[in-house]
Amino acid sequence: MIFSTENNHKTVSRELKLRLRQLATKYETADFMKEDPSQFMHRYHEPLDVEITSFLAANLAFGRRSCILCCLEKVCQEMGESPSEWLLSRRFEQYFTNSPKSFYRIYSYRNMRYLCETLRRLTVEYGGLGAYCKSRYEAGDCAKQPGRLAAVIAECFPEACKPLISNGKNSANKRLNLFLRWMVRRNSPVDLGLWNWYPTDQLLMPLDTHVVAVAKEFGLVEENATPNLKMAIQLTDIMSEIFPGDPLKGDFALFGYGVVVSD
Repeated sequence: MIFSTENNHKTVSRELKLRLRQLATKYETADFMKEDPSQFMHRYHEPLDVEITSFLAANLAFGRRSCILCCLEKVCQEMGESPSEWLLSRRFEQYFTNSPKSFYRIYSYRNMRYLCETLRRLTVEYGGLGAYCKSRYEAGDCAKQPGRLAAVIAECFPEACKPLISNGKNSANKRLNLFLRWMVRRNSPVDLGLWNWYPTDQLLMPLDTHVVAVAKEFGLVEENATPNLKMAIQLTDIMSEIFPGDPLKGDFALFGYGVVVSD
């Protein structure tokens, strides 16, 4: 039984809650990173280097995992020991030229160049993407609005960055929400918790292909539902019931199970 009804309120069954908690515990381990893009952000120690690497890794995290890891390995080799110095010195312009040729799948070298240029501007003007987002959060621009912090980030990037950065009103912003999970969640062997000013209970589920497939298999969302902001909010609300205060712990359960089943 997937769902039960109590006082006309649709809730996840005890059996499924237990299963999801067990799956989250099983997959939220250091071993999770061996075949995951999150491994690259753990190579660095300076917060700004970690933040830059995490942002690039999250935005390239789609497609076959082996291809993602290969691409990110090349980027990290290019950045060297200090991604922040690589960014601030504009050395990224030597690697990411203004060419429309493909760098990775649908992303061109030009897309990546503008992405890095925007990250550089935010670093020069605010001290980093995290510092900029914190200022917007403290100003009340994204407090208690589902998906608003991802939208605030997307708004920083010009049209030339697309399709890297999506800013549609109904976009699930999967890659940005993955980045935010890495930055915000604390006490995790995977996630970093650098942005400790942002509440974990305001994060949104990153709607990875595996996550969506398993959510449908478990009956958490409708079979014909489209991965969009509405689904991200719905799935996050369900995970909040299972993992109070830390809904994105459920990402490990759904994603980890989905990868194993697909492999």
